[in-house]
Amino acid sequence: MILRHRTVILIVLSAIAIVGIGAGIKLQQIEDQSRESPSAEAIPYAPVKRVLKTDKSFFTSATSTKPSAIAKKIPAQVVPAAPTDGIAAEAYIVGDLDTGKIYFERGADKVLPFASMSKLITALVATNMYPSDTAITITPEEADVAPDLSGIKAGETFTAKELIYPLLLTSSNIAAEAFASSTDRIEFLSLMSGYSWEIGMPHAYFADPSGISPQNAGTARGFFAMARYLYKSRKDILAITRTVNYSIATTTGHDAHAIVNIHPFVSDPRFLGGKTGHTSAALDTMLTILNMQDHPIAFIVLRSPDYRTQDTDALIGKMEQTSF
Repeated sequence: MILRHRTVILIVLSAIAIVGIGAGIKLQQIEDQSRESPSAEAIPYAPVKRVLKTDKSFFTSATSTKPSAIAKKIPAQVVPAAPTDGIAAEAYIVGDLDTGKIYFERGADKVLPFASMSKLITALVATNMYPSDTAITITPEEADVAPDLSGIKAGETFTAKELIYPLLLTSSNIAAEAFASSTDRIEFLSLMSGYSWEIGMPHAYFADPSGISPQNAGTARGFFAMARYLYKSRKDILAITRTVNYSIATTTGHDAHAIVNIHPFVSDPRFLGGKTGHTSAALDTMLTILNMQDHPIAFIVLRSPDYRTQDTDALIGKMEQTSF
């Protein structure tokens, strides 16, 4: 009888051992499969649809398969570390738009948010898409964005030519929204990304036409390529960005608007054009193009903690001591 009990116990223990070995093999297989599967960091970034505070949905993902900025990696409100070269910006690049020669750079290949510098690409798409006399009426939804200095109101109707000035001079978010939303928004934002890739900004991505979104991001080197394109092929856009002020007279469609350029170097006689930007994620950003010794020199600073003018001044000083 005792022998029989011992035999039963041995059989039960053997069965448990076999099950345990099988479970161990299964766990190892699962672990091996997880190692072979792509990690979350390796999966291409796919932005999600967002909604304006007016509940107006808009497209935030380009349809092209070209690379886009991985916006989820961008720090939202982290101030850059103290610089060692006197320039506070997290990234900058200085170069000749004629020759492409780079004189100074730091972090030029970092993907960073660039705020309202986005509006240069918005202007590029808008001027290609709309004839200058196209009538664009500002809707309540388009006016319901972060306020700007343009004074534009819902219900006013402008021509595309008139609207491009507040877009670039006062950095009007309403004008940017109107350009994108007066047509197919998906197409407009897709064209912004597509145009930027074509002109040498392979890491650029645009989630909105104004730059309010921290997902509007790219590199300083990419913006240098864009500045070269504007200088060589779209001098009309640069000419607008160096306009000191522009008056929009009263018509039956809109009130009078005095548009004043907010770029800090607009009064510099060497100024050839540029664009500013600022958000809590991007901090200060700025493109400044100056004529220095008959060379068009571009100064691009990204994520400067409220020192974009001082940073650019410091870089200008370095260029003034440089042999061209």
